[in-house]
Amino acid sequence: MSRLRLKGSSIGGTFGAIVSNALLMWVISWKLSILVFDPGSVLASPMSLLYFSGGDKGVWLATLLSGIYVWFRAKKAKLNAAVYMDSVLVSVIGGYAVYAALIFVTEEESRITWGLNALLAAGLTAFWLVSKAKREWQPLLQRTVVFVVGYALIASLAANVWDKPSTGTVEAGANIGLKIGQQAPDFELPLLDGRTVKLSDYRGRTVVLNFWATWCPPCQAEMPHMQQVHTEQESNGVTILGVNATSTEVSEPVVRAWVKEWGLTFPIVLDRQGEVGKAYRVNAYPATFVIDAQGTIREKHPGPMNKEMLEQAIGKAKKDG
Repeated sequence: MSRLRLKGSSIGGTFGAIVSNALLMWVISWKLSILVFDPGSVLASPMSLLYFSGGDKGVWLATLLSGIYVWFRAKKAKLNAAVYMDSVLVSVIGGYAVYAALIFVTEEESRITWGLNALLAAGLTAFWLVSKAKREWQPLLQRTVVFVVGYALIASLAANVWDKPSTGTVEAGANIGLKIGQQAPDFELPLLDGRTVKLSDYRGRTVVLNFWATWCPPCQAEMPHMQQVHTEQESNGVTILGVNATSTEVSEPVVRAWVKEWGLTFPIVLDRQGEVGKAYRVNAYPATFVIDAQGTIREKHPGPMNKEMLEQAIGKAKKDG
């Protein structure tokens, strides 16, 4: 998009090289920011580098470093600042339009909000691209203000009118499903000690329902975070409930050995026939559902979660429930 905006411009080639390097720097900085914000997890499990990053703080750090690089290179190349920022801003807003559209297609919550955000950003991007690039700052500020005000208006209306999460207790047998806002399907499975439990036994507590297997490397990286959250939040009405994909394991003693090796103290149930995994449509491990105290699904996450992600999901479930 930046190259399209600067087509025919004398700074197009130079700008393209700067942006490419800045994007590469952003990705690397974001991915490795876990070494800055959570070095302990990397030391405990080096595989964390493959599956986790520094989270929101990592995004800001990567953006800061990339921004400094872009500013330094632009100054060194003596590029026109207004034209330079013009192409940067249209790229950012255009990229946000694509991002919002993807969220609109893939997510189940706040679809009206994301759809309107995508339309707003796409419309402004199209207008920006067909308009002539200027060397003054005023047009840039005007367009940016239009986008920021429009975004703030949509976000404000969304918080008060659209996409409000459903609250309250769902009647037994009603609205059961796997979508966010629906009642989580109940099940009964044996614990490692032979006792059986139902998901509904934990009603009144926030439940982190985690599907995992011992042969799954991301599960191995995720387990220390699950245990840490369990240790810190069990007394706050939070239960980590691990559902082992026993039907895919070599044997149950292998599962017990791994649980002992990892020092897991939260309840682990054995899905011996794989029926619960099928009922929850788990196609890859790990997979996590965060369920509020009324038994309603508030968050779904395919892939591993670290402590920060778990805490954010639990906080959202408590707030929405």
